[in-house]
Amino acid sequence: MNTLFSLQVLLILHLTGLTLMAGTTAAEYVTFKEIAKLFSTEKERARSLIGLMKKVSLLLGIGAALLITSGAGLLLLTNGVFVHQAWFQIKLSLVLALILNGFTVGTRNEIKLRKSIDADAVQGITAIRKLKRFYLVQCGLFFTIIILSVFK
Repeated sequence: MNTLFSLQVLLILHLTGLTLMAGTTAAEYVTFKEIAKLFSTEKERARSLIGLMKKVSLLLGIGAALLITSGAGLLLLTNGVFVHQAWFQIKLSLVLALILNGFTVGTRNEIKLRKSIDADAVQGITAIRKLKRFYLVQCGLFFTIIILSVFK
């Protein structure tokens, strides 16, 4: 297979993974904002939206898998030419921060929010406050990653 063609396919898959992750995060944020509005007044609707968010998260995982595997493929195909460049190291650190923030802050607070719908309103409000910050951080990280990718 032609190296240039392989590079282009991997780059398309890489951008598709990033787009899936960023788009899913944006969709989750819009859904979360609606859940936050409904949390105190319409618990059943809030609960169903949380279920929807959980299903949509599958796309986030698919995007992450595409991003990581295509990124590894790009590194192999280019013989790691970008590894020592500052923009790449920053970008890689930001991608790791996205993943870690998602697993630690996002997932933990989504679970607390889900559990608190019927039980503890105070815990739910705290989770909502933390999730608002979480989504703002995630969006900022995506924006910075895209800027670094464009202006490398």
